[in-house]
Amino acid sequence: MIRSPLGLRLDDTMRVRDQVREAAVAGAKGLVLDAAGELAPHRLGETGRRDLRQLLRSVELSLIAFVLPTRRAFDTLDDLDERLVRAERAFKMTFETGANLVLARVGPVPPETDAARRDAWMTAVRELGRRAEHLGVRFAVEAGAEPGSTLKPALEALDVPTLCAGVDPGDFMRHALNPISSVRDLGALVAHAYASEWQPTAPSLENPLGFGFRPGVVDWVEYLGALEEVDYRGYLTIRVNPGRPVAPQFAALADKFKRF
Repeated sequence: MIRSPLGLRLDDTMRVRDQVREAAVAGAKGLVLDAAGELAPHRLGETGRRDLRQLLRSVELSLIAFVLPTRRAFDTLDDLDERLVRAERAFKMTFETGANLVLARVGPVPPETDAARRDAWMTAVRELGRRAEHLGVRFAVEAGAEPGSTLKPALEALDVPTLCAGVDPGDFMRHALNPISSVRDLGALVAHAYASEWQPTAPSLENPLGFGFRPGVVDWVEYLGALEEVDYRGYLTIRVNPGRPVAPQFAALADKFKRF
């Protein structure tokens, strides 16, 4: 059932070059990188971007996407111009390093009853999508804080072709949402998919998938099936725990997916 190549999101607290080589040895086919730290756009100049492309090419890894760091939701126009400029730098870097997708958490879509916040969110996300399109990349809103049935109409209403969505089953589970129905609801808007679970601290929490599933556990057969139903053909990106060696974590999860 699994037809997506496995990718890996690197730990932005550890040295990138070492992790790239570890990922290649472990069997990853692509990488998701954070546009932060040594890979922040203002730090990674023209030479650094060229070196990154050469490094990935040397170990036969693709660059899946960059993650745009965001500290707060885009539901206010405060400092929006400055935030858009920072986003543009990440879009430009993404294109120049050979990728065409930027992922970002922009906050949940505010309800229609909160017109001011909703208008601010729609304005900001529309402008992010337009600037991404201008610089040759797609902008994916990372879903998880709301169901796909809420996010999809909001993105479609913005009418920007390069706007899309990324899905993270662990994030959906953390918000007590069903990742499988959300994937189906988002449909063709899904441009990136993580393979992650959530480890709840309260064992009494219920799994949104229903009776019989331990809290935080994803029904991988159904999740992968939903991605196939919406004709998702991109990478399935594994997220590892920060501060620990990348290779053994990736290998353990990759072995888990072999059954599919």
